[in-house]
Amino acid sequence: MKIMAIDHGTNYAGWATMERGKPLDFGLRDYTAIKMPDVLDAIYQDSIQLIRNQQPDIIVLERPVHFRGAGIVLALVGAYSMVTLAALHLGIKIREIRPSELKMQTGKGNADKETVAMEMQMLFDLDYDEIAVPVLYKKDDPKGKYKVGDVKERLFDPSDAIALCWTYHQKFIKGVA
Repeated sequence: MKIMAIDHGTNYAGWATMERGKPLDFGLRDYTAIKMPDVLDAIYQDSIQLIRNQQPDIIVLERPVHFRGAGIVLALVGAYSMVTLAALHLGIKIREIRPSELKMQTGKGNADKETVAMEMQMLFDLDYDEIAVPVLYKKDDPKGKYKVGDVKERLFDPSDAIALCWTYHQKFIKGVA
């Protein structure tokens, strides 16, 4: 069974495919140049194309459960809905993983995104910079705290998508709770 997970968002979305408990492919989509509500159409169209290209048997999504504000609710539920709609239109089954299930399979129940990424890196011998994509500083800090090329932050969307695949595989394919 080919599993595909999409870690949906309106700025970035990570995706991954897995078969027999091994990652096949993964990547990051960047929607930061597209404003609401147009980004929702872009997510839908992109999801359709991605699903057609990867041809999974099932799509796994992280169930949206907590939000920091109304704008985030609209963005995450909108992105979730667009991915769900794309899968439904293509006749692909959808399964949800709760964040707590994901953390239990990839950490100790309270794992942060960095811990999840490190677990996926070690488990599958992946390049950390490919699954936790670095965003670099583009200008030197006048106070000397950072330089051009230093890591400003990381985008953990690909590692989250791999972890979603792995969690689904462990829980429903392999039968490990």
